[in-house]
Amino acid sequence: MCQNIIVLYTFMVLKIIVIAILPIIILIKRKKNYAKILIIIDIILLLFLLMCNIFAINKCVYNSTVSGINRAKNQNKLDLYTSIHPMVDNSSYIGINPELNYKTYNGKNLYYYNINRNYMKDTYYECGEEKIYINSFGSAITSYSIAISTLYDSNINPVQIFSYYKQENTDLCNKIMTIDNINEVISKVYTGISISQIDSSQISSSLSNGGLVIAMLSANEESKLTCDTNYIVIYNMDLEGKYKIVDPALQDSSYVCPSTSRAYGRVINSDNMNKSWTLEEIENEAVRYYLVKKG
Repeated sequence: MCQNIIVLYTFMVLKIIVIAILPIIILIKRKKNYAKILIIIDIILLLFLLMCNIFAINKCVYNSTVSGINRAKNQNKLDLYTSIHPMVDNSSYIGINPELNYKTYNGKNLYYYNINRNYMKDTYYECGEEKIYINSFGSAITSYSIAISTLYDSNINPVQIFSYYKQENTDLCNKIMTIDNINEVISKVYTGISISQIDSSQISSSLSNGGLVIAMLSANEESKLTCDTNYIVIYNMDLEGKYKIVDPALQDSSYVCPSTSRAYGRVINSDNMNKSWTLEEIENEAVRYYLVKKG
């Protein structure tokens, strides 16, 4: 991606001149002696732009479009924010790498993280003498980490996003972490990402348009996905219209929901991510849906 907005605008104007303005002038002035010179200039510039696009010689050429300029603006904002607000505890990010075993509807690698894996088990914040570990609160943050990493095609792991959240919410012990608070931080830091609440009828079109859907779950007596509250990422759908999900809190072994949970006695299977789910099955537990997309 070319980050120089002025250069992008320059090339976009050049494209307009070559494709539209010069041909019109040549057509109008075709009987003039200098018309042949304009034709040669137009052909040379067209070949230059064509070669740059075919062989990707200059990213500023093939990104000089309205959408390319908008992407560059958003990325520049993100780079500026990152330079002003540098990450803390960078050493804690080392070794937190995604599992790349899934593909989105549009064929992108899905960056999957799990809050129960060894690489995240030591992530916590302190309230007095108590340590609050990420596997007790981090499924929402990890769902967004999965979505943002996938859309950016880059390792933006949950600990990294949680560090941004801590910077914006320093009094964690006296403040309830909500999905809306997380959304605010993500929208502020990752300006190239948009988050919007949708209804279930928009899931399939959202996936086909390159987005990912985070579903907020609330358990009941028929739950198959969670014992209490959880967040999952809907990332693909099959030919039958069933959906594929990843669960950032799924455990390696199937387990029975405890008596303290809303879904007491229900079994949460460890192979839930290998199945396809109907919309009705997801809606049985989902209470809200969030579309996460780039641009």
